[in-house]
Amino acid sequence: LEQSESTMNEKICQNLQKTKVSEISANASHKPLSVLGIGKTIHVIATELTQWSSTLPKENKDRLWKIRNKLLPCLLRLMEHAVTVLHFSTIIDEYHDSDAAVVNEVLSIATIAATPFIGDGKTSSGSFGIGALLQWILGESIGCRAKENSYGILSLAYTLQSCSISPMTCAGDFETKGHKEYATLLSDSVASNDFLTRPVIDWSVQSAHVDASWTDGVSGVGSRTAMALLLTICKASCIITGSPAEEKEFTVGTETNSEKVPLLLRKIAHNIGTNVLAATARAQFFGRLEFPSTSPGQPTGTISTKTNSIGPFMPMVTRIGTVSKKSSSASKNDEKSYSDQPIRMNAAVIIFCLVYRDIDKLTSCGKAFSYTLPVMLSLMDDVRSINQALGALMLLSFVEASSRIENNEIPSFIENSSSIITKSLENAIQLSSRQDATFLTTICLAQSEWLRLLFNWIPLASKSSLRPTTVHAWMSKAASDNLVAVRKQVQMGGKDKNDELIVGALVAGIDPLLADLASLPNAATIEIARVGLSAILPLIGWRGMSMESRSIQIAALAGLLSLLSGAYPIMTHHGTKIMTEVLILLDRSDKDAIFMRDTDQADKSSDKLRNDELSTESVVSVALHAAAATLVICDKGADTVLSHVQKHGTLQYKRVSQIRNVGEKL
Repeated sequence: LEQSESTMNEKICQNLQKTKVSEISANASHKPLSVLGIGKTIHVIATELTQWSSTLPKENKDRLWKIRNKLLPCLLRLMEHAVTVLHFSTIIDEYHDSDAAVVNEVLSIATIAATPFIGDGKTSSGSFGIGALLQWILGESIGCRAKENSYGILSLAYTLQSCSISPMTCAGDFETKGHKEYATLLSDSVASNDFLTRPVIDWSVQSAHVDASWTDGVSGVGSRTAMALLLTICKASCIITGSPAEEKEFTVGTETNSEKVPLLLRKIAHNIGTNVLAATARAQFFGRLEFPSTSPGQPTGTISTKTNSIGPFMPMVTRIGTVSKKSSSASKNDEKSYSDQPIRMNAAVIIFCLVYRDIDKLTSCGKAFSYTLPVMLSLMDDVRSINQALGALMLLSFVEASSRIENNEIPSFIENSSSIITKSLENAIQLSSRQDATFLTTICLAQSEWLRLLFNWIPLASKSSLRPTTVHAWMSKAASDNLVAVRKQVQMGGKDKNDELIVGALVAGIDPLLADLASLPNAATIEIARVGLSAILPLIGWRGMSMESRSIQIAALAGLLSLLSGAYPIMTHHGTKIMTEVLILLDRSDKDAIFMRDTDQADKSSDKLRNDELSTESVVSVALHAAAATLVICDKGADTVLSHVQKHGTLQYKRVSQIRNVGEKL
């Protein structure tokens, strides 16, 4: 470490010259030993990378700079050279089938070692953001419009499109029936409305990013070296496995690293095997990365019987009598948890958020899920909210992959783990309900998508122990608990910037669950109707003209529409207060629109004024639709309030007429 940079680079060049293709060719007769030897070298380098990254000095800045800019990049270059040697050694002479599993395991170890230094590829600091991983998982933008008639899952447009008695669906029906006036009134160019199509959560905040302290973001040498290593691994895996690859996949371009990183990792997983990479990521996370994980001559996936080799499939447990006193003290550093060595967690999170993308068989998905489950539960049971959100991202990745695979019955691994996953999500939401909005939104999204997956698989449950009533009860409880949590935030008012937290919980968790419950027969939402109204009605009357306040009002109106549809038998008893709150919001929004029109343009920037106008117009359109739906479902109580307003002229006369006309056509 104390050597100068020039001396270290000179030594690396000497090491690169020592091993030549001719020397590999001369020793090619001992192919199994050669592959194992190179694999052990890569495993040793990976272990050193983990150890050095967890022992960074906090006060000695000079030593910290040398570790991050010299030592760790040098280890990555040595690993890249070892992968190149492994590549050439397999080209010179055909290796046995038993060596194929070893080579795949070696490449997976190298991939796990390089991943934490790259992160999401957007910066050279090795960090990654929750928003970037969400985009990888969903395969589309999480806020803006991705394709025709499709909106980001965390946008208000998607929420309005998915809710029961959707104003956007009704607008299309009105257009078809020739009622163009009301179609425009309900949904006026939603596709071009940035307020409705934007994500309700700002994922660019620092709290939504996981740092990589072992990488220098200023020089970026660690990130560039790891990217070169990842490109070498991808190229080697394509050639060794005979997988077709285009030359552009191996070109380094810093400006496209954010797009190249997920493509490279998915390509590597496809070449060496998704299960191999998932097993290695799990072993690294729990500090049980051994090489080789199988004894020579044993079938792939068979655990070695050596007492000092635990392998990637074993949990982080040291049984009494299996390890001697000498070895236990020597392996103390290897048994540090992911909290003490965060590089392990970073690698596992990135890998498990991508490993399911190209899986097209449920059996393969279940095998990978068996490796993901202990890592995911460990993170969701953590006390840190950001770790809980990362665990929820892993679950969301699995759910998205499973929803794309056709099957005829509920898989057994879903039945066996459904209860514990549901409980872990419930506990994580309770712990993070007062934390950062990005964490709560991520966990709520994972919970709603997980329960929706089970909900959609209910017709396949004829031979399953997982009954429809159980899933419905889980959904009702989740919606009720989230509504109670939001109601507590309402009692705090606008303190501690909880506007974004409330709208995130509504869009990601509450509104999707209420929409699914509303589709059940026999008005299943009646059980949580009172809790829902006690939380949603104050949100409809939420004060303020900011984008966050308007987002809360629209998300609350979407939830109200689903609640009206799902609990319609008892809504006649609540028509008066529901219509009162909606009309108050409508009247206040009309006055805000007049105020903005009369405001001097010089007092506001043009962009902010346009955003305020768009948000206010959107609230008016959705409130009109909600008032019409309330008039139809609640009948007498809602009509009494509307007649009173019409008689005393406390609301613009045209609004009353519009509500009645829209209600007639619903």
